[in-house]
Amino acid sequence: MTARVLPIEEWDRLDESLDPILMNLSPSTARVCVVEDQGEIVARWLLFPVLHAECIWIAPHKRKTGRVAAHLLKLMRQSARALGFDRVWTNSDREDVTRLVEKLGAQIVPGLPVILPVGKD
Repeated sequence: MTARVLPIEEWDRLDESLDPILMNLSPSTARVCVVEDQGEIVARWLLFPVLHAECIWIAPHKRKTGRVAAHLLKLMRQSARALGFDRVWTNSDREDVTRLVEKLGAQIVPGLPVILPVGKD
């Protein structure tokens, strides 16, 4: 078995279900880690930088008025672009928030978000 970083020229060997993610990655900063057994990809793990937007909060008496959320959203978008990102990764723990971000163009990413320390080998 061989573990290696799959070059972009070989990304087409990956499962088509990854296409929505792969098409949004920058090959200069992303890595596709694979394990191959006799030329067959038997494991993979995508590694890519994201800007994580988290811990949104709006005072209860200002929620659903529109203006506070609109100002916050505009500033978050400007800040993300200033940092060189064209999208952010965020979480939603309520259906109304999920519906809202979907209306803003968010794509639902399956799975449970976790933070995995990489430490030393």
